[in-house]
Amino acid sequence: MSFIKKKSILAGFIVLLLSNVPFATEKTDKTGKRVRGPLQISAAAWGPTQTDVDAAKIRVEQSKAVQNMLAGVKYRLVAFEYIEPSTTDKSQPTPTPTHFRVIFYDYTNDKAVLADSDFAGREPVIVQEAFYDPNVDSEEITAAGNIIKGDNLFRNQNAEKQIELYEAMPPISNQDGVRLINIGVRNLVTGENQIVGVSLKNDSVVRYKDNAPPSVRAAPEGCGISSSGGSTGPGVAGQYQMVVNETGSANPLWEMLIVRPSSSTGGEGSGIEIRDVKYRGKTVLKRGHAPVLNVKYLPGGGCDNFRDWQYAEGFFNAPAAGANNTGPGFRVLADGQIATTSVESGVDAGNFQGVAVYREDVGNGTEVVLVTEMNAGWYRYIMEWRFAPDGTIRPRYGFGSTVNSCTCSPRNHHVYWRFDFDIVQPNNSIFQFEKPVARGGKSLVPFTTESAIFRNYDTERGFFIRNSNGPEAYRVIANKTDEEAYYTNPGGGVETYGKGDFWLLKFQGTGSSASEVNDPNSTGPNCPNSTNASAICLEPWLNNESLVNTDVVLWYAAHQLRIDDASRPVRSERPQVISGIHVVGPDLVPVRW
Repeated sequence: MSFIKKKSILAGFIVLLLSNVPFATEKTDKTGKRVRGPLQISAAAWGPTQTDVDAAKIRVEQSKAVQNMLAGVKYRLVAFEYIEPSTTDKSQPTPTPTHFRVIFYDYTNDKAVLADSDFAGREPVIVQEAFYDPNVDSEEITAAGNIIKGDNLFRNQNAEKQIELYEAMPPISNQDGVRLINIGVRNLVTGENQIVGVSLKNDSVVRYKDNAPPSVRAAPEGCGISSSGGSTGPGVAGQYQMVVNETGSANPLWEMLIVRPSSSTGGEGSGIEIRDVKYRGKTVLKRGHAPVLNVKYLPGGGCDNFRDWQYAEGFFNAPAAGANNTGPGFRVLADGQIATTSVESGVDAGNFQGVAVYREDVGNGTEVVLVTEMNAGWYRYIMEWRFAPDGTIRPRYGFGSTVNSCTCSPRNHHVYWRFDFDIVQPNNSIFQFEKPVARGGKSLVPFTTESAIFRNYDTERGFFIRNSNGPEAYRVIANKTDEEAYYTNPGGGVETYGKGDFWLLKFQGTGSSASEVNDPNSTGPNCPNSTNASAICLEPWLNNESLVNTDVVLWYAAHQLRIDDASRPVRSERPQVISGIHVVGPDLVPVRW
């Protein structure tokens, strides 16, 4: 991959002062301040209901095609995925899912069975086998825990309530072709800690050498908060159209389709997806989500690297009194209420799973906040989207963990947002802006072809995506706590696992492997010249395609190095926003809207 560290200024570049740009649609009072009324939030369910999903699962499992494939074997339904409709026409609203995939795991023959069909039930069920390990299912975790509690070694300890079970990393191991569900077992009396594999094929417990799979360690010491466990699986209902109005205004302030993590794109999920996002009636994003999430431990800690999943919704607190529960996994809180996650509370528990929406008065007015908490093994991931009345969008990601041995070691979390910008309409232009030290001010440098670029905080490097047929634009501003892909390890050497900071790509459509909604490594070690199947791999998408007046997609990476270092930047925006060294994310700011 070729990364651009410096780009010569092309002839005819545009020099703009990007600060103090007026917004044509704002109304002001005599003091010049923006006049805004209270925000009203309305939401309606969209797409397949939970009844539709449940009926689809039953119909497929009972179909002749699936029963012929699974007759006489031990199996379990482990995943349900929406199949995204193929489309290149982005001028129309996102179409509702019409097809789906059910994934079964055949423990007898150690293979996955994939069954595709349509919600209407008019098409046949198409079945194929695949020899790979789908990600762990919540029901598999429960079943594995029950086998451990009945095992000879742990039965008495469990009866005396001397042991605690927890979800471990990696979630699955494969030993001699047998799928093993990894579960941590902590002795609350002796402090002994181990991770065991559970074979649902044989209903047995497998003990690893050194008390843990090769990629992790299990030691008496532990770091993190106490785990309460419990999360959703992929493919539940939970897609909603939301409109935000200012009181007294006939025109919406914000409009968008919100997809909860358990319904989000890709086999590994992508957190809260926002689609068809409009600010004051004009399109900003066709889709915003985070398809790739990694963690990489620094050398010497005894732990490895992982591709984490973002569909398993954990519990957090979202006040129910007075709230509007629009449907499964979507709650609009009453005025004055806010949702709190384990990042703020330090407690891995709560009364809600899904997406909570609330209004919060901050320095620039009342923001609308979408928040969720997700579980991936012993990790806890907090995802927020914040929408300000001035049009600013703040994607945020927070990192936490429950008690385990690995997170006592230094590590680097990497989250990769994918912003499919459609500023007013699909065809846009993209520019890089910097603040040259010698001249001051900011200059715009147009990008003409697909590129991959590193961050530069010294010049305040960012991006400017503009409507090709008008003046409207959005700035993408990197925050210092988002750090850089390449860094020097405390023990020496440069770590390059993060791969990059920005990728500028041309949109390729949806609904096929060419859609570039995920990366090739989302389904295994498919990255050229790479043996690391967990790291992000966007090199195949860089095809030197034109970015001139076309449909632009920006991938934005944030890297959060978890080490004790007082010199590192700590986000401190406002007391109402999740903040600290564990929070990352850019700012998306409108210009000439």
